[in-house]
Amino acid sequence: MTKKLFVVAAVAGLIISLAGPILAHDEKKPGGKIERSMTVDPQATVTLCVASGVLKVRGWDKNEVHVRSLDAAQIDFRRIDRTKDSSKPATRVDVMVFDKSGVSNPKLDCQALADVEMDVPAGATVQAQTRDGDITITGVSGAYAGSQNGDITIERATKLVEAGSVGGSIYLRDSSGRINLSSAGGGVEVVNVRPATEEDTFEVGTVSGDIHLDRVSNPKVTAKTVNGAVMMTGPLAKSGYYGFTNVTGDVVLALPHDASFQLNAKVSEKHDIVSDFKLTYLSEPPPPPATKPKSPEAKSKTPQPPQKTGPVVVARIPAYALRRVNAIYGSGDATISIATFGGTIRIKKI
Repeated sequence: MTKKLFVVAAVAGLIISLAGPILAHDEKKPGGKIERSMTVDPQATVTLCVASGVLKVRGWDKNEVHVRSLDAAQIDFRRIDRTKDSSKPATRVDVMVFDKSGVSNPKLDCQALADVEMDVPAGATVQAQTRDGDITITGVSGAYAGSQNGDITIERATKLVEAGSVGGSIYLRDSSGRINLSSAGGGVEVVNVRPATEEDTFEVGTVSGDIHLDRVSNPKVTAKTVNGAVMMTGPLAKSGYYGFTNVTGDVVLALPHDASFQLNAKVSEKHDIVSDFKLTYLSEPPPPPATKPKSPEAKSKTPQPPQKTGPVVVARIPAYALRRVNAIYGSGDATISIATFGGTIRIKKI
């Protein structure tokens, strides 16, 4: 791999192979650890890439990038901000890590086998990639992360997050802004995420992993999986849109008792829609389950309304491969759109 091949396409598009003046100093520590630092703009974009290794990035209150590694043989900084005044702090920096096999060949950037730790300004945007290894990013403005065979953990990002893993899981906590997460072979777990602006959307997708969303308050939330379950817990954003698509798994929503929403659902005739909320149908509801004919004695009695103490179950319709349900609860402030072809839809009260 001779180029930076980020799993998230946006990361690759932001990296420019443009050499510039390097303003940095390095220090060899006892035990073989290499440390290098460079003054940068407080909102700089910093890229870091290795072939294999654990990457840990942390935001701090200094306008400086500080990189350290016990495994690397050399660390260089390359400005890629096209500035004409090299005396100004860099706004775009590529951190180049080399192991012993790559020191003599700068073209082998991104080929190092090394664990790396890096501190960046809290207002910086970080782009990090490793082919084999985990990535942890904490306390920065923006985070782009890609790993082929490793987990990605991002915490306290303030403006945007884009992360993709082929064989690992993704964990996002206590962050805000525009969110885009994808995993092919792992799950996605999100806790306490909110928008930074009214336009900030939330998108997540997996191929064969579960999706767990807890307290996601972005105005537009979409979650898609092929072979996994989708679970969301927490209040709905007023006038928010929630779209869930699942091929073979269940969709489970746990909402507050005072939730207000309109439900547009498609579900296989072999599976149920189960709701703890008493829904009002906006179109003709599904017919009730077939019952045995009443005896003459039963017909003469005054019919009594059925007493329902448990969840409402929308009956199956054998005549169709998919059922469509349009219903409302409360004033219908939020819109929930669900399509599942091999699972049950469950809407629970919390």
